[in-house]
Amino acid sequence: MSSLKVAASWPLSSRLVCAGLLGALMAVVVYVAWLGRLAETLQAAQAEEARLRVAHQLAQAKAGRLPALRAGQRQAAATLARLEQQLPRQQEMADLLSSINQAGLARGLHFVLFKPGPAIPATLPSHYVALPIAVQLRGGYHAIGAFAADLARLPRIVTVHELALVAGSDGVLTLDAVLHAYRLPDAAELAAQTKLLPVKTQPMPVPRVVAPALDYDAADLPDPFGAAVQAVTATQNAVAAPDLKRPREALESLALSEMTMVGSVRHEGRLSALLQAGGRVHVVAVGQHLGHDHGLVTEISEQGLRYREVLQDANGAWRARRGGIEVQAGKVVKPIIAEAQP
Repeated sequence: MSSLKVAASWPLSSRLVCAGLLGALMAVVVYVAWLGRLAETLQAAQAEEARLRVAHQLAQAKAGRLPALRAGQRQAAATLARLEQQLPRQQEMADLLSSINQAGLARGLHFVLFKPGPAIPATLPSHYVALPIAVQLRGGYHAIGAFAADLARLPRIVTVHELALVAGSDGVLTLDAVLHAYRLPDAAELAAQTKLLPVKTQPMPVPRVVAPALDYDAADLPDPFGAAVQAVTATQNAVAAPDLKRPREALESLALSEMTMVGSVRHEGRLSALLQAGGRVHVVAVGQHLGHDHGLVTEISEQGLRYREVLQDANGAWRARRGGIEVQAGKVVKPIIAEAQP
């Protein structure tokens, strides 16, 4: 057997054959190594293909839901716009506070405390500013329940928080609560919110479904605080019921808040008021009716007119209250004293 040490002395043909065999061996080694790397690349490509197929299927599923998602987005935008319509602006908050006060007075409740607090700034992603109002009022159980239902039916959003109901020694209930009235932020508040907006876009929140306001229909149920409260409420400020069969007059179709006294006129020694309401000026004399609650004009002067209303509370009792419309202010004077006699 020839030794590799004397390979240089081999015949040329032997050397060529040995070189060919060595080259073939090296080619096989290189091919096997390249083939292994190629197999790894192929496996990685196959895994990527499987991942892309799954992603493609998910994208197709999302694309199929796109019409429903767009419809949901439109519905959310419409719901947000509708809710924003229930939010007054800052200059309209006085009317909202007056409506809350009127709702309590209309139910025969007496306000011991009505104190608006400082506004709570809007926090992102909120679109409103909350105004807390500390209230304390006294009255009957069912009258308080009806008042809460009236708050829910207001055209503006008002919520009740920290509610506490206590029966006093005189049989009258005392309600302590914090009402939250909501309004749109003004320009300065919007600018402050814009500075605090995050760079990353936040997804639109899904609007919460709010149950519609319902009428208070529990007046026939027993009062959990006892019959004494009912007796006090039923007899307090009681007056005779109005004539419900009486033909309604023209101004009884309009709310008192829509009326403004613009002057007065004297004819045959009798002074009549000039009320602007419903887009026209009405001549009103003593004894005429106006407003939704059987309002009766009792006195007219050059400074304004006085009226008397008769309302029915949650317990079915009729009671009277007085108010007026002044020429100088051009606004309704809120009733603050209930009549004890018709």
